[in-house]
Amino acid sequence: MRLCESSAVSAPPIEVLYNGVCPVCRAGVCDLERRAIAARAGVIFTDVAAHSDALARAGLTLDAVRLKLHALTPDGRVLRGMPAVALAWSATPPFQALGRLCRTPPFSWLAAGVYHVTAHALWSWNRACGRW
Repeated sequence: MRLCESSAVSAPPIEVLYNGVCPVCRAGVCDLERRAIAARAGVIFTDVAAHSDALARAGLTLDAVRLKLHALTPDGRVLRGMPAVALAWSATPPFQALGRLCRTPPFSWLAAGVYHVTAHALWSWNRACGRW
């Protein structure tokens, strides 16, 4: 059991699905997870490389999560890419203001564009390195 799962939170958690095989993704998510645990932010992080059952539960493919981070909201929605990152940031100090900003147009559009380009570059780099 992860420490984050045992934390007492008042609202149902947000579950972030990520691909821990990508070293850049893993580093960013590990930092965010550490902060979320310390703040009892109500965010659970699941590495789909280690917990492939999460893919079926969410109705996602491994390639989809390899490309972009996903978040499962307490009401059952699936967010992909920057909206998922912004949601996790919105719940986690000290990124809460940045998360809210990245969920508000026109900043959300700019952030989504930058995330999209970065995600595709990381996917190509990981593939070229033989990680998948």
